[in-house]
Amino acid sequence: MPGVIDVAAVDDHPIVLDGVASWVMAAGSGIRVIAVAPTVDALLAGPGRHAHVVLLDLDLGDGTTVERNIAAIRAAGPAVLVLSASGRPLSVLTAIRAGALGYVVKDEATSQVRAAIKAVAAGMDWISPRLAYILAADDAPDRPVLSPQETRALRLYATGMPMKSVARKMALSEETVKQYVGRVREKYARAGRAAPTKIELYYRAVEDGHLPPYPAPRIPPPGQGERRYPPSAHLR
Repeated sequence: MPGVIDVAAVDDHPIVLDGVASWVMAAGSGIRVIAVAPTVDALLAGPGRHAHVVLLDLDLGDGTTVERNIAAIRAAGPAVLVLSASGRPLSVLTAIRAGALGYVVKDEATSQVRAAIKAVAAGMDWISPRLAYILAADDAPDRPVLSPQETRALRLYATGMPMKSVARKMALSEETVKQYVGRVREKYARAGRAAPTKIELYYRAVEDGHLPPYPAPRIPPPGQGERRYPPSAHLR
């Protein structure tokens, strides 16, 4: 995590933008606000694109979608922490599936918002405690909702990468990655699709679209004989 966390904010309510610095920054917090804007495009056209974390309101009045805005911010580099007045399950799930690392409701204590900013800046997930129940279920009862970091850890680990290598790839500690993988296993177990082994995690990831399907066996043309593949080729 950087020594000083640069934060930018996108909200179409001037009163919110005017007050961001006063309730996000605090003496010794290590957080500073470097830019605010009413739209994502306006923010990314200026110094806000260099922020570590962007606070994003979901309900902007410019006609853009949540998915589009989160994708644009992530493509520019910053992590996304949604700061919204809505605690509706659909809003939370839409933002998390689109790639937001965190979700905080606007009536949270400022200390909680600062904690969320620090977690997201460190590459970790954060969701308001009162909303955590939403991630325990999905619209498909046997398909658990995974956070962006849980999904990334699953994809890397399930395709054969050692835990230590996953940690390096994600720029996190090995212990943090183990926690993400453990949470993925817990969620699949609660959904009735336990995955205690790495190969079972791989199958769950493929089944739920987190990884592409493994290739079907290739049949050689007549006359070329049978081409042999290692037994594990279809799992790579």
